[in-house]
Amino acid sequence: MESRSAAGAESRFSVRRIRTLLTVIVAVAATAVLTAAPARAETGFHEVPAFGSNPGNLRMFAYVPEQAQSGAPVVVLFHGCGGSAEDLDIDTGWRKYADTYGFTLVLPEQKDENVGSGGIVPHRCFSAWNPADRTHDGEGEARSVVQMVDHMKARYSADADRVYAAGYSGGGAATNVMLAAHPEVFEAGAVFFGMAYGCADTETDYFRTGSLAPCPGRYNLVSPTEWGDRIRSAHPGYTGARPRVQIWHGGSDLLINKKSLEKQRDGWTDVFGVPQTPTSSSSPASGVTKQVYGSGQVETYLIDAMGHEAPVDPGTGIDRCGTVGRGHDSLCGPYYASRFFGLGG
Repeated sequence: MESRSAAGAESRFSVRRIRTLLTVIVAVAATAVLTAAPARAETGFHEVPAFGSNPGNLRMFAYVPEQAQSGAPVVVLFHGCGGSAEDLDIDTGWRKYADTYGFTLVLPEQKDENVGSGGIVPHRCFSAWNPADRTHDGEGEARSVVQMVDHMKARYSADADRVYAAGYSGGGAATNVMLAAHPEVFEAGAVFFGMAYGCADTETDYFRTGSLAPCPGRYNLVSPTEWGDRIRSAHPGYTGARPRVQIWHGGSDLLINKKSLEKQRDGWTDVFGVPQTPTSSSSPASGVTKQVYGSGQVETYLIDAMGHEAPVDPGTGIDRCGTVGRGHDSLCGPYYASRFFGLGG
């Protein structure tokens, strides 16, 4: 009897030990799974504090719609001189189409420490005049932006074949930089009242005004081939596909002369090897002239009454966008740019 009781006690003790051991194993396994699982990717408008080595010392913001799916396209959106990333996508209308068409936005921003008397970039501009910031092999701002795109690919499984750029004023110049320096990254771009690539090689020239100013004022006589050579110099020896380009400008822009549109057109059509004579011309709205070059590699929009301001058209329709008082009420630039990119159908 005593031996059977002892055996039963030992059996019960063994069962308890096994149960305890199993409980510990399950708890450890669950902890390991939770530890290994990546944190949920952040949505909405937010700053990304770490996205790479960031040689250009820029800030990165992103807008990711809740409904954005894995494999979503990316639009890099540049603010103008003196601007910032905050509300840029709302005021101009880009957020509406990110929500509607399901793409994500990357919004680079110039850092305060880079600006002013102690900094290297006046007026919160992107440094479109500095070779280190505007060439394929440069370790500056352009490289930082490429790292931002790489972050979206890694974090959100963004579609590497559907990456685009758009920007306003100095951000338009930055858009030209990205299209010229990194054509392997971008499928297309939209430049809103910006400057031609390589129109200034120094900060002084970039901000110079007057009849001889290479950027803000009237342009000197530079041939289309020369403008094309400047674009090609951003990535010497590159023979791959080039991003299509859409160029917007105001006919009443007193800061950046409308000749800027012509010089950008000259350079990009030369790069594509198509004539500077449009293959079609139309008027999508009163006072607006749209011209298409080649088979659509380059498009231009000239809005007669628009000054140095974003083209918006506030309203609720699919082709209406922007914030009242934040641009020129004429035509919704982001809608037509999104369609040019091939987003939204």
